[in-house]
Amino acid sequence: FFSHRDIDWLLDKLDKGVTEAVDLPRSLQATLRPYQERGYAWLSMMGSRGLGACLADDMGLGKTVQTLAFFLHQLETNPRDARPALVIAPTSVVGNWEREVSRFAPSLNVVRHYGAGRDGDGLAALARPGTVVVTTYGYLRRDIAHLSKVGWSTVVLDEAQNIKNAASATARAARRLQGSCRFALTGTPVENRLAELWSILDFGNPGLLGPLEKFRQEYAV
Repeated sequence: FFSHRDIDWLLDKLDKGVTEAVDLPRSLQATLRPYQERGYAWLSMMGSRGLGACLADDMGLGKTVQTLAFFLHQLETNPRDARPALVIAPTSVVGNWEREVSRFAPSLNVVRHYGAGRDGDGLAALARPGTVVVTTYGYLRRDIAHLSKVGWSTVVLDEAQNIKNAASATARAARRLQGSCRFALTGTPVENRLAELWSILDFGNPGLLGPLEKFRQEYAV
């Protein structure tokens, strides 16, 4: 949950329009466009404070590579941190995450957690710097008892509009995950109603927008 110090720091940054410059990781096998560098710096700035963030670039603008750059930055600045990162994505794009890791961040170690061969009991043993576990929303719901026991370095929801309904089983499972920082990637943080934004941002920073019903009354309505 947010502390008063975190809120004051974040409001000051937002008021000034400041995103702290962060050097690109040396092991990144890609050249980022200027807006991608800003997105990467935003994730790094928030993650350095243990805060979550929503990266809301449109589809096809490289949210995956910006996130991989953040993972590499974490690996290079905290090489002794053996906690794995967790990426949750729709089934249709988990293969894309694996391909982009191989292409842009080959120093990361990808572990698949889907299909018949997945090992829920073995997740806690994945103590190796630079490990990224990739799973799907279906397995998030199915294996939350295992996934919620792991202390993840970072939890990332790709296509985070999958948790737009705060009362859904998917959203409830996502909020049970333990991570030092939690990021939501989505090109559509609001599809139909403003309460969807509350669900996504409450995943990243629990309590930031207050209780859902109060948010509905004071902002959505």
